[in-house]
Amino acid sequence: MKGLVEFLLRQPITIAVGTMLAVFTGILAIMRVPVRMTPEVSSVVIAVTTNWENASSEEIESDIVEEQEKVLGEVTGLKSMVSTSASGQGTIRLEFETGTDIAEAQGKVLQKLDEVPGYPDGVLRPVVLDIDPDSVDYIAWIGLFSTDPAYDPGHLYDFMDRSIKPRFERIPGISQVGVSGATASELQVVVDPAALAQRGITFAQLRTGITEANANFSGGKIEQGKRDFRIRATGRFDTPESAGDMIVFRDEAGPVYLRDVAEIRNAWKEPTSWVRSRGQRGAFFNYQLQRGANLLETMRLLNEEVARLNEPGGLLAEKARQLGLDGTLELVQTYDASTYVEDAFDLVRSNLVLGGILATITLLFFLRSLRAVGIIAIAIPVSTIASFTVLVMLGRSINIISLAGLAFAVGMVVDNAIVVIENIFRHLEMGKKPLDAARDGTVEVSGAVLASTLTTAVVFAPILLIEEQAGQLFRDIALALMAAVSLSLVDSLTIGPVAAGKWLTEQTSGGPPSLFDRVFGSRLFAILGAPFRPFALLFEKMPDLAAGAVARLTATWPRRLTVIGSFSLVTIVGTAILLPPLDYLPGGNRNLVFGLLFPPPGYNLDALSKMGERIEKGIEPLWEATPDKYGIETRLSGGRMVMEDKRREIPLNDGSGKSVLPPK
Repeated sequence: MKGLVEFLLRQPITIAVGTMLAVFTGILAIMRVPVRMTPEVSSVVIAVTTNWENASSEEIESDIVEEQEKVLGEVTGLKSMVSTSASGQGTIRLEFETGTDIAEAQGKVLQKLDEVPGYPDGVLRPVVLDIDPDSVDYIAWIGLFSTDPAYDPGHLYDFMDRSIKPRFERIPGISQVGVSGATASELQVVVDPAALAQRGITFAQLRTGITEANANFSGGKIEQGKRDFRIRATGRFDTPESAGDMIVFRDEAGPVYLRDVAEIRNAWKEPTSWVRSRGQRGAFFNYQLQRGANLLETMRLLNEEVARLNEPGGLLAEKARQLGLDGTLELVQTYDASTYVEDAFDLVRSNLVLGGILATITLLFFLRSLRAVGIIAIAIPVSTIASFTVLVMLGRSINIISLAGLAFAVGMVVDNAIVVIENIFRHLEMGKKPLDAARDGTVEVSGAVLASTLTTAVVFAPILLIEEQAGQLFRDIALALMAAVSLSLVDSLTIGPVAAGKWLTEQTSGGPPSLFDRVFGSRLFAILGAPFRPFALLFEKMPDLAAGAVARLTATWPRRLTVIGSFSLVTIVGTAILLPPLDYLPGGNRNLVFGLLFPPPGYNLDALSKMGERIEKGIEPLWEATPDKYGIETRLSGGRMVMEDKRREIPLNDGSGKSVLPPK
């Protein structure tokens, strides 16, 4: 170790350049590392979703879910299987053992689903995704509203799904985009039973005729010279007129066209849900974050895309012109998860900076040397900033847990530097030159500093071996602490001795007062510090008082045993009395309130709408006391200003009886 320290002391420029590179690399890592609210906890969960329009929950369970459960129960490594059957949709949540390869498990699930004997007509192909349906968290809700009071934005599903949704899905960091509160258009065939009876046609025959006629067929190819001509018979209809010309039945009287027995019209599907915000009906987009994506960067790109869509002459303005609206269409963001993340990060960052400042001030009053404190204080920014490089190299993210670990490490990273600088000071007081004192003082305590660092790092090592969710959740805090403390060891054995050898001066008795004494011993500080003089005297006498107390307490074996027993007893009893309630995670404040309403089974959408309207009347004064958020509000209220940044507000209710608010 002595040879290494001597070599480093002869390389001050190399040490300075290495320090700057470590800091610059850490700053670059901060700008590139993904930013999230919490660490990414990967549970091996696969969701199987099957849709069957207009089917009841009982039909979903008996005809789909139960058949799928029979084959999925044979998948190897399956830990639990939970199914949910609702009107029109069935979902099966499959949880596998920790450590299972998610891609391999998804392949096994797809393979087993192929063994299902069959599904009823109208059932869509099952969708298999590696997501947990119980922990879906949306990063934003953006509503589509019209400033025309006579137009319902819920009729814009096709426009939202085909024109706007693909633009959102192309944004880096967005994994899924959902549409809520809008209904798709459809071509409806309203059958006249009397007309069918007059022609002797049953409903089954009509259905068969429509199915057979509404199809395209390939007729092969015809070779003619050097060319091949492909033959197709086009039978599918796309307009009410083309559907009306379809022949659905033939008898002795001739062909029966669809228009003869039914009315064909463009209409909307029967709505199954609705979304209202601030008393206004709207259609909403919700967004899920891609695994490993940067939340803040994704939200910035999303907001930029929304601004482009809302521009005059943009896509929404063109659609409003095509519809002939007496107003415009607008996208308004009602919820943004990044605001809470930014606030939480600002709080942790401010605590981190404030902790570093307080630690430096505390050292200043104990060491009473501006230069020594300056050398020690270097370890705080260098160790913490360079720790981000380690987190990036290990594939981690910046989140509340990792930042909290760095905040805890602020007081730890100065420990090694304090031990080294104090020992160097001791050698300076022995009359040695600064370089000799830096070399001898560092070599003398290097073993102790190394042992102290290793014991601190080893304490957190077992957390890295836990593969369950708890281990994944707290892995970032362990890595942050281990990285910061390990880098502080490097700092104390390199930067500290080199800086001490260059900046510290020889300590001679009767010499000029130190810089600390000249600054804080001036008349100005004497006047300002007069009220705190008793505390200053206490600090001055504290070493002697502490030494005397230790000497008296350890003078005899009975006293030593009494001290050990007393502290042990106080620790055990105090822990039993003050131990807080056990919980998996502490409660947090996301600055929002939401409620769940579970209506009686069987309520239709009209009944749910009336319930929602009654609730709105009770909370209407809360949003009426704030400036308008949507253009339709401004138009109806007579021109109040629209609030630009009100991103924490969320959709109030959902006609499906489920909360549309993001979960905690």
